[in-house]
Amino acid sequence: MKRYITSIILVCMSIVIIGTYYGKKMVSANDFPNYSIKTLEGHESEIKNVRLKGTVEKDDISSNVTITSNETIYQSQQSFMDRLTGNNEPKIAELKKKHRSFMRGKQNIYSFYQDEDFIAYAEAVYKFESANKFMFNIGLLDLASNKEISFEHAIPGETSNGLHVLDVQLIHSKLKVVTKNYLYINDEEQSEVHLYTFDLANQKLLNDEVIITPEQMKMGYDVIDTMENTPLQPRKSIVFIKRSDASSQSGALVNNTEKPVIFEYVYEKNQLETIQLPETLANRVVTSQNYLFGDKLYIINQDAKGMHVTTFDIRNQAITNDETFLIHNSDWAGAFPLVIKNDRVYVLGTSDFEINKTANLRPQLFIAELNTGKILYKGEVIPKNPDQKYNTKPFVLHSLEIK
Repeated sequence: MKRYITSIILVCMSIVIIGTYYGKKMVSANDFPNYSIKTLEGHESEIKNVRLKGTVEKDDISSNVTITSNETIYQSQQSFMDRLTGNNEPKIAELKKKHRSFMRGKQNIYSFYQDEDFIAYAEAVYKFESANKFMFNIGLLDLASNKEISFEHAIPGETSNGLHVLDVQLIHSKLKVVTKNYLYINDEEQSEVHLYTFDLANQKLLNDEVIITPEQMKMGYDVIDTMENTPLQPRKSIVFIKRSDASSQSGALVNNTEKPVIFEYVYEKNQLETIQLPETLANRVVTSQNYLFGDKLYIINQDAKGMHVTTFDIRNQAITNDETFLIHNSDWAGAFPLVIKNDRVYVLGTSDFEINKTANLRPQLFIAELNTGKILYKGEVIPKNPDQKYNTKPFVLHSLEIK
């Protein structure tokens, strides 16, 4: 009986501590500024589906913030469970509402696959009691019958430092799971890309194939980010880039004489195929941001003339569009948030305010037509309170979403 009383006391204390922490956080968040997107050019109807995300800090307390055309939403305004899990993905919330039993404990949007008939799920989890520490959680929901398949499977081999799911696909009743595995080889941290194939009916692993080796990763191979609005939709392949820089033994980047190459791993063929790049793109894919959307590869560069977006069709291996947008911001460094949707380019020009707190720079939002280069909208994020000095609190916007 003593043991149960002690457990009850510990649980109560935990609830009080967590409640106090979030209570303090909520009180502090009440003093955080509200922001608006001020229109400088174009019509404000262009931003009705735009959501900007970032962080605001006050009194050593940092809170996630979402800014839309008509409201500012802080993390403390979310439900307790959403704050605890960190889940703010609308598609996950929609799936949980429709399929509560199947979705229990599932959070990572990139671990899902969905078509008209099935929802599939594969996530790598750390297990203290497991001999090799990492296990796959596998799930399948038949949407017609509402029947579920759920099982765990050990991840073979060495994954001593983590495993990250890149893609999940259902091909001819077989579940394909692509992962980036982190491991130690000769006391050196390295990585490789695996393709695991599962027989769902018999709940067993059919094949574990290394499609990008540690040696290839050192040569500059890496997966190209997707710009899919629904990352759980069916895809025919996963696309990789081989850059012309490689890692030395010390981890530093060194240039080699080989040209960059794009590779596509086609799931149904179970093979890595080379995508030929035109000479004009050979250097740009190294120095630019590269995004995949369906069969289109978007290559984004910036220079003194503005921002360049080149559309490359990987099926026909040809450039289908190349536009320069009169978008300039001398404070951009490296990658910047960008989304392409409905033949529009959405760009968030932002500076790192934690490094440069005195610049008093405002994040800017640009919207342009992809096929013409015409700027449709330009705006900037400002505090709603005119007395609020812009740079009094560390404020960073790091991403944008289009609903």
